[in-house]
Amino acid sequence: MMLGQPATGEDFCGRRQELDDLWRYLENEHIRFPGVRRLGKTSILKRLQEQAAEQGALARWLDVSHIHSAKDFVQALEQAYPEHALRKFAKDQAQSIAGWFSRLRRIDASLPEIIGGGGLGIELGNGPMPDWLVAGEALRQRLQPQPLLILLDEFPVMLQTLLDTRPAEVQQLLAWLRIWRQTGGPCRFVFTGSIGLQSLLERHHLADKMNDCYDYPLGAFRPTEARAMWQKFTQQAGSSASDEVIENALTRLGWLSPYFLCLLLDETLRAARERQQENPTPADRDTLILSDVHDAYEKLLANRSRFYHWELRLKTTLPASELALCQDLLKHVSRHADGLTLRQLHSRLSKHEADAERRTQRLQDLLVRLSDEGYLSPPSASQRVQFLSFPLRDWWSRNHV
Repeated sequence: MMLGQPATGEDFCGRRQELDDLWRYLENEHIRFPGVRRLGKTSILKRLQEQAAEQGALARWLDVSHIHSAKDFVQALEQAYPEHALRKFAKDQAQSIAGWFSRLRRIDASLPEIIGGGGLGIELGNGPMPDWLVAGEALRQRLQPQPLLILLDEFPVMLQTLLDTRPAEVQQLLAWLRIWRQTGGPCRFVFTGSIGLQSLLERHHLADKMNDCYDYPLGAFRPTEARAMWQKFTQQAGSSASDEVIENALTRLGWLSPYFLCLLLDETLRAARERQQENPTPADRDTLILSDVHDAYEKLLANRSRFYHWELRLKTTLPASELALCQDLLKHVSRHADGLTLRQLHSRLSKHEADAERRTQRLQDLLVRLSDEGYLSPPSASQRVQFLSFPLRDWWSRNHV
């Protein structure tokens, strides 16, 4: 059971439907795969990488969160797909590759051969081509005809970094990637990350640069997947749990994030061990009971490091004026188990913005961002918003008086 690292091998649970869907959409599309933190996006990307060879594609998972320039991005792709690896893959997987080509529907053999072809001059402007783009075009000419799956993790983090330091370069980079996608070939991209990609693009008027990708947002575990995970890892730990205990745990979590499911189970197993050490011969030895789940939940909330990064993300990405509004918004919502309506929030946040129309717009913009990044639910039919994760809600309420 993985508590921080991506789940691989036997630790990977569920997500069969998502994997089947992704392979099916990849036959015809490049994919935007958004999902909030701790839903297992990286685990799914790594499982795609594991499955890719039998599908006929050479896949590489790339965490691009550390990249600070378009040049670094091009170099990362160069290093991920060296020519000797392409030749070896073509030799070892010839039959699988034939199957990949037979399933793909967007392949155009007439690929541009020189810089400026395929609309590059129009998309990228008429000025001199920067060095990174010259190198990038050589890379594209080499990789575009190949059966590749390029899995770009934390892509929005990279974009945010570049927008802060090289905004003009972002325009060119996104235009170049769009041209790569639209000129066809058996190469496919998957873009993912925990920052809301769509809201980031919209804030910077870049949404048209990625509107050719298919959106496949990742949701939380289904209850059947969550129950199966708990049963599997409980048994691996040499314990057992009744349906009542498991349902109690799921109810406490609300939003069934694989990460929080594993954290709560780990704490529950610890609580059970502590209980059994105090009473070495209990009748329910090696069995999780309701009080174990209760004690585990309280210990989970007491561990500040499990939740502080949710607060830190806001502090490092929001301007001071919006941060104050955001923190107050989350504080008010966290105090109500069923959340608050938009009208209630509008009233409570009046001290931050006297103008009602302006306050409505600021509130709407923040709610889009907070729902994209997994803090709050989108407004319901009754215009009510609430925390998705109950542990995060309870931690926020206890730590933001």
